[in-house]
Amino acid sequence: MNDYFQEAEELRRQIRHHDHLYYIDATPEISDQDYDKLYHALLDLEAAHPEVVTPDSPTQRMHGGVAEGFETVEHTVPMLSLENTYNADDLARFHESVLRGLHGETPTYVVEPKIDGISIAVRYENGVLTQAVTRGNGKQGDDVTANIKTIPSVPLRLRCDNPPAFFEARGECYLPRAGFAKLNAHRLAQGEEPFANARNATAGSVKLLDSNEVATRPLDILFYTQGLIDGVEIRSQRELFETFQRFGLKIQKWSKVVHDFQGIKDAIAELDALRKDMPYDTDGAVIKVDEFRQREILGMTAKAPCWAKAFKYEPERAATKLNAITIQVGRTGVLAPVAELTPVFLSGSTISRATLHNEDEIARKDIRIGDTVLIEKAGEVIPAVVKVLLEKRPEEAVPYDLPGALKGVCPSCGGPIHRDPQFAAWRCENLQCPAQNVRRVEYFTARNALDIESVGGVVAEALCDTGLIKEPLDLFDLTQDELASLNLGTAEEPRVFGPKNAAKVLAALDAARGKDLGHWLEAMGIPEVGAATAFQLGRIHKDLHDVADSEYLKAFLDLMDYQNGLAPSRVKEAQPAQDLFAEKLPVGLDTLVPPLKRAGLIKMSGARGGYVTTTVGPKTAQSVLDFFRGPIGQRWLERMRKLGINPLGDNAGSAETANGPLAGKTFVLTGTLTTMGRDEASARIRALGGTAAGAVSKKTTYLVAGANTGATKTAKAQELGVEVIDEETFLRMIQP
Repeated sequence: MNDYFQEAEELRRQIRHHDHLYYIDATPEISDQDYDKLYHALLDLEAAHPEVVTPDSPTQRMHGGVAEGFETVEHTVPMLSLENTYNADDLARFHESVLRGLHGETPTYVVEPKIDGISIAVRYENGVLTQAVTRGNGKQGDDVTANIKTIPSVPLRLRCDNPPAFFEARGECYLPRAGFAKLNAHRLAQGEEPFANARNATAGSVKLLDSNEVATRPLDILFYTQGLIDGVEIRSQRELFETFQRFGLKIQKWSKVVHDFQGIKDAIAELDALRKDMPYDTDGAVIKVDEFRQREILGMTAKAPCWAKAFKYEPERAATKLNAITIQVGRTGVLAPVAELTPVFLSGSTISRATLHNEDEIARKDIRIGDTVLIEKAGEVIPAVVKVLLEKRPEEAVPYDLPGALKGVCPSCGGPIHRDPQFAAWRCENLQCPAQNVRRVEYFTARNALDIESVGGVVAEALCDTGLIKEPLDLFDLTQDELASLNLGTAEEPRVFGPKNAAKVLAALDAARGKDLGHWLEAMGIPEVGAATAFQLGRIHKDLHDVADSEYLKAFLDLMDYQNGLAPSRVKEAQPAQDLFAEKLPVGLDTLVPPLKRAGLIKMSGARGGYVTTTVGPKTAQSVLDFFRGPIGQRWLERMRKLGINPLGDNAGSAETANGPLAGKTFVLTGTLTTMGRDEASARIRALGGTAAGAVSKKTTYLVAGANTGATKTAKAQELGVEVIDEETFLRMIQP
């Protein structure tokens, strides 16, 4: 056993050494292939002998879980913000204040670039990374440990033989310019609204709930200050930098030591000339008193230290004419407005297009076609329209109407568009829209659909971008060689998918051929069909062709039409029944009610008589029939016939499930279940006749509260009188 521990520790030591050379020093000693061999050797060893895994192992950077939310954590030492200034006079007053506060002592200053990111505190106990917390309100922040662990340059263990008992390093998390440009290039290529700047993208990335998704974002951290420290003495900013380097924590390459106000001004000017060539965005300079002893003398206010000041540079702007507004359709269906500009030179490049963000932003700034606008590079990377120069507005310019300009349809597929009620965005409703290829592939391969391992996100984008696939079913035509050679990186920095990952995908595709009808119906992205509806349809039909020409759905629509006073197709004349319990249905419809009730599509309404719907409504039923009658559905059926795929349903078990022990009961899950995932729990509920919903409402029967339960759903349940049960009670209810 000791041999395994020693072997694992030696592999970890080598990997940490090479991580430091690659991510911190930028002087790698071995090739990527040799590094991968070391990493996979450690993975295999830890898989075979789990007892040798340690929390600081390089393999523990990602855990693959999706968090319910973020825990709020108290800062051991408040994370204060700095006071900003934009002019030299304020800096002069700051210097004079320092001189007065030190009573004749001469200060030494350290001038550093002000990184345009978000502040993070990373805590190490006995050298091991234990927690990472956002700045938050300065007193409390969010625990984002799992996400920060995905950043390769952040050591999981400090590089020292005798680490301090407690060491909190604070720095700025950011997206490098090259990585941010690549991230937005993908979004623009898919017609998505680009991130306004690297800082916004960083903040959104750090707060993603899925650490797997965070790992795809090229985040980095540079450390520049400290929180609580126990076990090491540091007396100045310069000593702190030396300690960071000794411990393997990344710092900025540029800083300047100065001794007077002229030195501060010269350093700021020098930085301004250099910062455009730095690999990350900077929006200013930070001036700090070097000696910690002097900092204690100077003290701090309730909001900021008196020994530091941030100087902010003014962004470069240019005026140009907005000639048109075009709309791009993103892979999530978002319609992103883009300003088409008369080309203008700005911050080192010629700009001809700029983001307009969304409809609300256009209205707020009153941006009109024909206007002369002021633009700047937001975060000095993505061009954005700052404001309109109203004095140059032409008389014929009119307010911009996004849905009116599109005549209410998607510019890619001609399908209907709708305004998202939660976000300031219009979306294309058609999941089959050609502009949404990546979205369809991600939806098709998701865990609750066909669960195609390793496909989604970056892989789906690469498959679509290279033209290997145009629609989800093209996945079944891929070969081992095509997948293995797929480049997930760039031409300059290629990163191939590899034969092992290719084999996993092909095995998952083979397994998907045998998936049940419910999973396939969800994967197809039929409008109005979600997980619960797909399960219900799969339960009451024999196979895919049975759904496509469903007698159940047609009969269901006929009955609903009759109740609404319409003449259904099965009878020549019909009058709406006032009470279907008392009056007999017309011949042709009377035989439909029993099978529809057994299938769980309808139930009697004691309130007003007649029948009401359950999990499938008339709009959904019509959508399913229309889908398979239309060209898209017909193409799916024909393509699946050629592929030899005909997913089977569970028609025989419909009555049993409809009358199961949970029939008529609606469950909402919150928090983390320890015995199963949410998808499995929802499937168990549906298999027993119940309904799994996403939000608490008057129709909710039980709120199942797992670990780390949020307050919102619980409070809503209490307000509505919904019974809250724990996981143990829930498990007893779903036992066979």
